[in-house]
Amino acid sequence: KSVMLNVDSMGSSTYLRNKNIQVCCQIRAENSTKVIEFTDVSEQPSMINGDEEENDDSLIVCLRVDIPGISTSFIDNMSEISYERREILFLSLTNITATFSQGRDGHHEIEVLLETMQLDNHIAEATHPVMMFCPGNNEGEPFLHLSAVRRMQRNCSTYVFAYAALRMLDMEIFLDRRTAERIARFVQPLRIASEVKNEAVQDPRRWISKLISKMASKYSNPNLTKASRNVEQIALSANSGRVYFEHLLLHPIRLSLTFTQEFTEWNSVTEGLIIFQIIRAAASLTDAPLMFTSFAVDHAFESPQALSRIIYAHYTSQLTNQIFSMLGSLAILRPGGDFLANIGNGVKDFFYEPINGMMHSPGQFLEGLEVGTQSLARNLVLGISQGAANVAEVVNSNLTTLTDKEFIEERNAHRRMLAEAINRGTKTRSIADSLVQAGSSVALGMKSGARGIIDQPSRYASEHGTIGFFQGVGKGLIGAIVKPVIGIGDAAVLVMQHVSEVTCEDKPVLRNPRRLRRALPLTSVGHHQVLQLIPYDDVAAMAQKIVTGGESFKDIYLGHMNLKNDVIIASEEYLWVIDRSNRKPWCLSWEEISHFAMQDNGGVRISFFSSMGLKSLLLQADGGMELADLYRLLSMQISKMGNSPIDSSSVDHDSMYVNNRLQNISELYLPGILSKQEHHLFGSNNKRTRWMSLRSKEDIDVIEQCFARVKCLGSEMPNFFVALDQEAWFLIDAWSHVYAGLNSRHRIAAGVINGTGVDIQVKMSRVEEGGSPCYCIPSLEYDHDQNVLNPGGGMIFFAWGSSPSLNQAGKVFMCIETNTFLLNLSDRRSRSTQVVPLPGYQVKFLEKSFDDGGWWAKYWILVKKSS
Repeated sequence: KSVMLNVDSMGSSTYLRNKNIQVCCQIRAENSTKVIEFTDVSEQPSMINGDEEENDDSLIVCLRVDIPGISTSFIDNMSEISYERREILFLSLTNITATFSQGRDGHHEIEVLLETMQLDNHIAEATHPVMMFCPGNNEGEPFLHLSAVRRMQRNCSTYVFAYAALRMLDMEIFLDRRTAERIARFVQPLRIASEVKNEAVQDPRRWISKLISKMASKYSNPNLTKASRNVEQIALSANSGRVYFEHLLLHPIRLSLTFTQEFTEWNSVTEGLIIFQIIRAAASLTDAPLMFTSFAVDHAFESPQALSRIIYAHYTSQLTNQIFSMLGSLAILRPGGDFLANIGNGVKDFFYEPINGMMHSPGQFLEGLEVGTQSLARNLVLGISQGAANVAEVVNSNLTTLTDKEFIEERNAHRRMLAEAINRGTKTRSIADSLVQAGSSVALGMKSGARGIIDQPSRYASEHGTIGFFQGVGKGLIGAIVKPVIGIGDAAVLVMQHVSEVTCEDKPVLRNPRRLRRALPLTSVGHHQVLQLIPYDDVAAMAQKIVTGGESFKDIYLGHMNLKNDVIIASEEYLWVIDRSNRKPWCLSWEEISHFAMQDNGGVRISFFSSMGLKSLLLQADGGMELADLYRLLSMQISKMGNSPIDSSSVDHDSMYVNNRLQNISELYLPGILSKQEHHLFGSNNKRTRWMSLRSKEDIDVIEQCFARVKCLGSEMPNFFVALDQEAWFLIDAWSHVYAGLNSRHRIAAGVINGTGVDIQVKMSRVEEGGSPCYCIPSLEYDHDQNVLNPGGGMIFFAWGSSPSLNQAGKVFMCIETNTFLLNLSDRRSRSTQVVPLPGYQVKFLEKSFDDGGWWAKYWILVKKSS
């Protein structure tokens, strides 16, 4: 008797009878091949009849695991720029259900359900806050559904699946050039996985030399008649681990791609790499559809690697075929395309709805006519509003190129703020809300345009002189015209979008990040600063949002504290103080802070520089633990403070004692001061005079007049400090009259008071950048022969810059070297301003005052001996 066996039917059994012999033929998967197994079942009557005997000992298992969510943070800690070391992506998977069951029929059933998936984009200055978004559907179906049925085989390690299927709902992908390049840089090191590849990249010459030597030693004397011993092993490993799928089905996939091309600064790291060239050459796309057909196969018996290559080829070939069809989704064609699509839908309904009603009854004909007319009117309004909004968006994007960088950043930050407010709204947006938001856009354009008329000429004149002034006037006039137009255009877009939302039958889909960006404070490891990985904290993330201005500023969150009356936030650049009563934030750059000191009443007093001298702020802590935490928070950036101790790791009681009396140094014991000085705050006389009577407006004459007055001042006078400060301000103020208008000059006045008790020898004072020598104007306690400043004496150093022009900005940078300190001073707020006390001395800033426009800077320095 002959029997036909279907070798593709894995797990099937066929029974043969020949007199008293009964044989069972079963198709099995064994390692890399299919095997026909013959078994004598003569003594098993139940098997002969074709009915398998129930095995009561079989274990029935059903296991279900419900996970509310899984979150994954992708953190870039390798960037050379500190503010780019951050959480860049956040993957959120919600409502995961995994079910595993085993029945008596010898099958394992596996089912995995994923309700939603979202990938948030936290890359700095990214256009789209959400990178991957699942819109979902009204039927509540899961985003991802994986099901598989595995048939068990005894004494066999090969996996046999009777059925496997994967279904994924529609997904929207949002990319921009900045995001694509950042992700490409992030994953590039991951491609160098092995040590050999790493050596090939880091030292290619050495790798090539090793490879040539290895090949030469292996193939220098080949034996062509002898095959390799491991041929069978290679063949076995290539086919081992094969998996059998009786039915494999991957459902169709539909994606929507939006890509925004934008200008980014040139980066040498990305130059020459093909992937970055492709990204830069790509055009902007809006909702480009990508549709992939299903992948279905029966009786597949392949290794996972081979099957993956087949599936990969299936999808890549379809992607290649859809490249040209994506041209219809170019952003520049979107206004016309949306308009025609909406009008087409309205016209179709206008004709087809009455015809469909006519086929049933006259009454339904009238209803169809009404529905069709409403659809035509609605789609007409929708097409016009969406088209107008898209056109206005394109025009505004082009007009912004005529403005300045500050306005572009301010506008982008304002738009992100409005988008966040709209998306996070808990109620339906009314026309009044849209008009308020539109009004804020118009106000932004008007305010920036009006401010530019005043600021642009002054700023360009300070950098490039007379020619720069006229450039600034031109920039200001163009901005005064273009910026309000952009504001009106943005307002029109907001209103038209509201009309579209009201007119459209479908509710708008809100694409909000699941949470704020994770706050990761920096910590020092050796000479480098790296991110400190800590659990997610909502309060810290909100503090980070305040520090970065809603991801608009390039600042780094360091830490925060909740005090009784204030919230304190420390960032890389600023110290933030938020009053709980009015919630108004107030910030100081660390360079503006002179020092901080503990108070007896349990508070911390922060002293900071202002244009009128030192001022202070009192922070009240509740208890010793809170006071210690506040001290640690402020100490994180103590090295940037103007009067920070030399060794910030230890407590310098002498430095703290001097700091507490900087606002009234008459309380300090200063050797050489012959008279009790009047209470005076350096900088308190910094008041501009509109009219100044000068005997001569020649710069040298003004210097000589000041020199003649200062050389008569001595420490035996009780108003010695007051008079010195007045003379320093006289020079600053007089130069706005000596060099006025388009001929204005930058200038620096720096005063030094000798409180060391020993002579200070001025070794060198020069102007590294500027248009004048460094003039030294000493008081009575100065020895011109020895060039030393005696104890208790004072000296003013003064210099100014050249006229700003296109070739030079006219800045001033002064360097002073003595036997007690080294001093570098700039004419504006800059980290290049620094003082280095020599061993045995301490130097304190009594004043650091700056002009808001960057035209002048005024310093007063006290030099003392260290105890």
